[in-house]
Amino acid sequence: VNPADASQQLLNIPKSRLYGAEAELTVRPSDAFTLHAGLGLLSTKIKTGIVSGVNVSGNRLSNAPSLTFNASFDWTVLETGFGAFSVHPEMAYQSSQFFENINVPRLRQESYALFGGHVDWNSSDGRYSLSAWARNLGNKFYFTSRIDLTGFGLDYNHIGNPRMYGVTAGVKF
Repeated sequence: VNPADASQQLLNIPKSRLYGAEAELTVRPSDAFTLHAGLGLLSTKIKTGIVSGVNVSGNRLSNAPSLTFNASFDWTVLETGFGAFSVHPEMAYQSSQFFENINVPRLRQESYALFGGHVDWNSSDGRYSLSAWARNLGNKFYFTSRIDLTGFGLDYNHIGNPRMYGVTAGVKF
């Protein structure tokens, strides 16, 4: 988005460098417990480029955190003739990132972690289910997008979801 007039422009960064790796791990030591984890590493650098008349050589590419990590587990705590009760805590971490290639400091999202999960009941015949869930338990304030609109004297900020919780019920026919 051009900050002067808010027009959307498709531009090409002539030369950039990206190195990255991803790994996922699933460990199931028993039928009742499964651990999940994921790791992402990313290194980006613009080698050559001009954006809105600004030389962005040496800057990081937009929307490219250098580290992402997530972990969760599924644990069936109790199984009875009435059904199974399980817990599923989860967390996700993301390092800082810029939302545009000029790397304007005020538009940078600092690193953050989100925590959540759900507690489930599933009937023994698999027909009924009930889940109590929560997301962003720490009520972390974070941005998912930020756009410089200096031509209008403001920044557009898209804010991530606040703490949320609820209950979900299901029936299979």
